[in-house]
Amino acid sequence: MDWNKINKQALLMLQEYLKINTSNPPGNEILATDFFEYHLKINQIEFQTFTTANKRKILYAKIKGNNSKKGLMLCSHSDVVPVEKDKWSIEPFGGKIRNNKIYGRGAIDMKSCTIMQFIAFLLLKKNNQVLNRDVIFCLVPDEEIGSMYGMSWLIKNKPELLNIEYSLNEGGYGFSDIEINNKPIFGIANNEKEICQLKITTFGETGHGSQPNFNNAPLKLTNALAKIHKWHNSNYQHVFSGNKQFFNAEENKKINDVELIAMNQITINITQLHTGNKHNVIPSKAEAILDCRLPGTINREGFITMIKKLLNNPEILVESISTDEKNMKINCEWDTELIKIIQSTINKKFPESKIFPLTSAYATDNRFLRNIGINAYGFIPSLFSAEERNGFHNHDEYITIDNFYLGCEMTYSIISQLCIKIAN
Repeated sequence: MDWNKINKQALLMLQEYLKINTSNPPGNEILATDFFEYHLKINQIEFQTFTTANKRKILYAKIKGNNSKKGLMLCSHSDVVPVEKDKWSIEPFGGKIRNNKIYGRGAIDMKSCTIMQFIAFLLLKKNNQVLNRDVIFCLVPDEEIGSMYGMSWLIKNKPELLNIEYSLNEGGYGFSDIEINNKPIFGIANNEKEICQLKITTFGETGHGSQPNFNNAPLKLTNALAKIHKWHNSNYQHVFSGNKQFFNAEENKKINDVELIAMNQITINITQLHTGNKHNVIPSKAEAILDCRLPGTINREGFITMIKKLLNNPEILVESISTDEKNMKINCEWDTELIKIIQSTINKKFPESKIFPLTSAYATDNRFLRNIGINAYGFIPSLFSAEERNGFHNHDEYITIDNFYLGCEMTYSIISQLCIKIAN
């Protein structure tokens, strides 16, 4: 295979894809669907689309196998988070290259991965080999705001399309700046932390801003948040504690990555504050939204009860606002054929590298698939620096061209080994 030619074609496709503004809100992911429909038609690959809301579509394309094994789905989301354009040093929807880096909203999260998967999908079609299973390319909207019009919709409305054994999506990758025995480490996500978003509401007396008020709702909220913040900071461990099967005590000390340290711990962040509507009127109510992420060892209801006890005030209302996430099965098997192939592929490129099951600190569409019994893994086969990883939802998001090319080659290698290796 002429990977020099293939990679250059893939890079041009990524540049074009990054020019498509699918910021969510509002979404407009139909523009992304149109982009891939065009290429699927050229390559004579059958596909379906499903309109889930205004200007929002799911794209589902399939290359049929001989059904000796259940299918593989290559899945990604087409939406991106909004940008603060004035904070970018380069056009966020330009797909521009600078210093061997391709910039744009979605360069890391996750339009580059989508193109890696799509190029592999097109190569499977072009090479016309018998596949031992169906291979599906699925592009869904709305992942960045809960997936109601994306993966959640697909599972509820088209479950017959998900008769698959595996899915590959975002969630894990290689860490170029973290080495054990002078070798990089790679995390493959087979689990993720549970979303537990809380609304804290306090009440008080309204009045004129010029008058003393000893029943002040915003002040009560401030004090409540300070208690939660103090508890979180005093219980948070700033050291990595990995699975003993994969990391020993000395290896744990070498890992100082913020994301990995958070992997098995509770995190709590204040993300929204709401109170008042005029500068000289004391509001009677104040609200805060907390984004809490819970590792699998923490019971959701027990955590909420703990927060209520910590505040120790029945007048403070603590509500869960992410009830649809309750009781989700968010982990899947590790000892599978696909994991072995990914491990083997990594070791061919990076011999003796540490490969471990990663608990994703952020939510992905994998959780919906795991919840219905599918082994859904998060892995972008690239070796990201700390600066690249910092691009998730950040300004000046980019992926290096070398990483993108590595991802294209490894993605095809993984998929072809799984789907062609023992086809009859």
